Amino acid sequence: RGPRAFRDGRVFTAGQDGGDLMGVQSPWLAYSGEHDERDGHATLVFEHAPGNDHLGEKGTHPAHWFVRNDPFAAVAPSWAFHEELVLSPGDTLTRAYRVHIADGAWDQERVSAHLEARPW
Repeated sequence: RGPRAFRDGRVFTAGQDGGDLMGVQSPWLAYSGEHDERDGHATLVFEHAPGNDHLGEKGTHPAHWFVRNDPFAAVAPSWAFHEELVLSPGDTLTRAYRVHIADGAWDQERVSAHLEARPW
């Protein structure tokens, strides 16, 4: 959950800018918001590790992004967005993520360039 000042921030992925991104699948999701009238903007980029198989193409459970910008800022990966994720006793689910914190209001192009320059 983000600070109150981040309410109504800009949410985007590599493939979509704006609109309803709740439940979208993407290797990364960015949230850009304003701190207050004096402190400027920041952009947070939430990134799946390549091994997460977020699309479920290699047999893992697919992941979606839970994101909202009203009534407060919130971003989280969701493994049970559309269907329940059941783990049998003794099973484990391991996922890894990176969060990039940037000064300023970044756009898709800048986020993509930043991530390409920082491979896993």
